[in-house]
Amino acid sequence: MNHRPDSYSTDKKAIVSALGRRQIALVLLAILGAKLMILLLDPNPRFFLWDSVTYLRGAIDGTLPRDRSFLYSLLIGAIAVPTHSLHALVIAQSLAGVASAFFVYLIVRVFLGVRFAFALIAALLVAIEPGQLFYERMVMAEAFGSAIWLGFLLLVLAYVRDGRTIWLPAIALAGIAAIGFRLNGTAVVLLVAPCLPLWRAWFTHSGPRTAAERSMQRRRVALQLAVSVAMTLVLHVGYRHVVAEIAHTRPGYIGTEGLFLLGFTAPAVTAADFDGTGCDPTVLSHVQRALDDPRTREGQLWGKGGLWEAMQRDCPRPEAAADLVASRASHRIFGSVVPMALTTTAQYFDDAEATWRMDSDLGRKGMLPLELIDLVKKYFSLDAHLVWFTDTLTSRWFEHARWWFTACFLLLPFVGIWLAVRLRRDACAAEGRLLALVVFGLFFSQFLLSPIIAFRYLHPFPPLMLVCAATLLARHLAGPGSRAHSAQQMTGLSQVPLAGSRAA
Repeated sequence: MNHRPDSYSTDKKAIVSALGRRQIALVLLAILGAKLMILLLDPNPRFFLWDSVTYLRGAIDGTLPRDRSFLYSLLIGAIAVPTHSLHALVIAQSLAGVASAFFVYLIVRVFLGVRFAFALIAALLVAIEPGQLFYERMVMAEAFGSAIWLGFLLLVLAYVRDGRTIWLPAIALAGIAAIGFRLNGTAVVLLVAPCLPLWRAWFTHSGPRTAAERSMQRRRVALQLAVSVAMTLVLHVGYRHVVAEIAHTRPGYIGTEGLFLLGFTAPAVTAADFDGTGCDPTVLSHVQRALDDPRTREGQLWGKGGLWEAMQRDCPRPEAAADLVASRASHRIFGSVVPMALTTTAQYFDDAEATWRMDSDLGRKGMLPLELIDLVKKYFSLDAHLVWFTDTLTSRWFEHARWWFTACFLLLPFVGIWLAVRLRRDACAAEGRLLALVVFGLFFSQFLLSPIIAFRYLHPFPPLMLVCAATLLARHLAGPGSRAHSAQQMTGLSQVPLAGSRAA
């Protein structure tokens, strides 16, 4: 008789664990089935100029990109070059999409306590989301970048759930890997990863009662903070120096960091900023685009008659000059950041500008260059003409998702607030607050720092919108008095160290 409770508990855990494994298998089969069906209907790669050409050159001849992700070139070199097939890259990126959708399932199911049906639907919606499907076919870093970014978020939530130190090195590594593929999440990674023990201590509100317990908790938080800061610092400094070695420039997250900062600060640039650069004193008189118009910032870098074109002609060391000029102008740009951001964001509602940008993101801008035609034909036996001018299932899906992307971007902060408020007395309150923090960091970095509208830059927003929406809808349908069960009860992942005690 004394053994019956233990035996019953063990049997119950085994049943729940088996149920969790069956649910995971079902989710993976559903996601894989959706991806395979769409892959059969739309298997061809697509290209974005000049990014795709730069990535392919880096993979083929070893000249890694200075102004884009060198990690993505290395991946192409490992996947597409040995197989002589860009279709192999599309398959690999589709598998990255499977990982992204599965990570969303785990986030919603394990850490937000959502019922299985809602978690499955959220994962499937991510799997067929327009941006996700389109960039699984683009020779661009978004598909892998999205999977790593969501993996980073999953690890962060795992730490918030159980507070174990073992998560912190993995979080730091996932954070720098996400930045290495796409810079969109840099501000969020720097906001969350090094300070995560402090965020957890604030968000959990589960402080011990006795003085001895409080002292032990403070020591634990201090130790974990030292680990998270040290790991983040070492990995980020190391990565920036690797970029410097590849780009032959000063350390940075990208080899042309100063040039991109120049584009952002262009409206504040004055003639005095060029003192000591060696540039022609009249360099600004050769700029044909209006510097004070924030809508011309992209053109100042890449357009004819822009600031960068003038500097390349009139400066003996244009990149060094760009670093110095941008640094000087950045001190005067702060007061203009919000007005510039509002001006840029308003372009999402300008039909002419949004249509032009959508065509650009679809890869339709300019003529098909000989560099791309020869490259893909020689190394991958692919006729670029066959995919360049052909609309496909995924390209049309992406093209008609303009308002979906815009809504995800602009509405997500409000949805994040709603989520945090709705979960404030929930078992998943800390996870809800952390997600709201991530949402706000992602929104404000995009809103304040992007010099252009670009639907491809909004790639991280739809998965988070679907995570928040699935959680809110599930809670609403469950009733006002509902409370989330623990992750062990709901998913049967008791053997996996994703859920544990909240004890600090």
